[in-house]
Amino acid sequence: MMKFPSVVLGVFVVLVGLLTGADSGSIGQCDLSSPPPSWLTTNATGILEYAVAGQPTSGNNFCIQQTDHPNSLHELQVAYHIDLGDNTASSHAAEHHQRFSSQLDTQNGCVNNNTRIVYCFPLCLNNTLQNMVIESALKSSQPADVAQDIQRTTQLDWAITVMQVDYNDPNTHINASVFLVPDAWCSVYIGIRPKLGFDYLYEIQLGKILH
Repeated sequence: MMKFPSVVLGVFVVLVGLLTGADSGSIGQCDLSSPPPSWLTTNATGILEYAVAGQPTSGNNFCIQQTDHPNSLHELQVAYHIDLGDNTASSHAAEHHQRFSSQLDTQNGCVNNNTRIVYCFPLCLNNTLQNMVIESALKSSQPADVAQDIQRTTQLDWAITVMQVDYNDPNTHINASVFLVPDAWCSVYIGIRPKLGFDYLYEIQLGKILH
């Protein structure tokens, strides 16, 4: 059985100001300058596999783009145009970065205390939804199975992305913007040691997108 290395992926969060304007550029068919200014984006390297559910990525409010660079680095970009509803005026954006650090101990900051969880960091203020996401992650090391199970158990029509992270690659990093709004966003970064098989690490994101 492969174990997580002694150096694990650490997380820190940086809060930024009120949303006053949209991002620029595009990801796939998503124009990040399109109003309202409620876009969230993720830029990641070191993603072994990913899966989506809940909403198609062929529209212009939920897009995924993978780019292969000459140095064999694969970059995955995800865009969500979030439906903030009545929270639009008061919502803050937060940016979180996941990178290698010298954290040595098991850390679980999530609501689920299953002993198979080696590391868990949530940006999900809805504890019920957070726990449902974690329960789905515990069921499988296959991103597609986890994404489908989240959609089935939550019964939400949100955009769902499950990324399997390469914890052995020192170039792995994830930069993601989020909204700390319980009825519009939920993300969980979780490392799991199953009873049988290899350890696995996920970045799981759920967003209520505009229609």
